[in-house]
Amino acid sequence: MLKGMLALIGICTFVALAGCGADSKTETVSSKDFGDNWPFTVESAELSCEPNPPKALMRTSDGTLYALNASALKIASERGWSDARDLAKPSRWVPSVKMDHVSISQRAIDLCPTS
Repeated sequence: MLKGMLALIGICTFVALAGCGADSKTETVSSKDFGDNWPFTVESAELSCEPNPPKALMRTSDGTLYALNASALKIASERGWSDARDLAKPSRWVPSVKMDHVSISQRAIDLCPTS
């Protein structure tokens, strides 16, 4: 029984770490980096990317994962990801329009493994 439990724990640990390979990269960005061009209502976020096709992602300090680009948004609901547009601030020029976050999305995509 103990061997079976240890084997199960080992398998669960392996599965949990499988997504955290050596190629996984993150980058923290914040309102301090972007000044008035910071498009979100949170002060900072950790960017990451899942490949094939690139899915730009952003994790906030409360642990919520947000989809930044179309390929991430396409599978967001099945993965439990939120939409980053929900955190976007109103545009300075047209308050009825949310600020664009394409530069943040691109920084996340740049973190994707190349192979």
